[in-house]
Amino acid sequence: MSTPEPPEHPPEPTAIEEPPAPPPVHEHDVSDEDRPSTWQPLLYTRIALLLLVVAYAIAFVVQNTRQIKIDFVFTSAQVQLIWTILLLLAIGLVGGVLLSQLYRHRRRARLAKQGRKARGSDADLRGRDKAVRKSS
Repeated sequence: MSTPEPPEHPPEPTAIEEPPAPPPVHEHDVSDEDRPSTWQPLLYTRIALLLLVVAYAIAFVVQNTRQIKIDFVFTSAQVQLIWTILLLLAIGLVGGVLLSQLYRHRRRARLAKQGRKARGSDADLRGRDKAVRKSS
């Protein structure tokens, strides 16, 4: 019997392919969406404006705490100036809302009336167009 000859090249072992390791994450590689922002100028501007408005409102109330006399037709009352200002502000807001509702209601009614007129004239025009087409 003859002895088998060894192959010229030994067989290469089959390597198990592993997925490549993800690259290391550095702080400068993280996208802006994934990283929380520490400086948001618009947010800080809004917060500062809100704080200024609150501070002004507090100063406004403190400066207008003196008592005033309000004379009604049949009686009079002693109240703090700030309550008078706030009451008149509330009356003005409610009056403005009611007037805008009245304006909106009248405007819608006027537009609906014009719409009905336009639809009526449209119907006349449509009929006239058909008559003109037939005669042509």
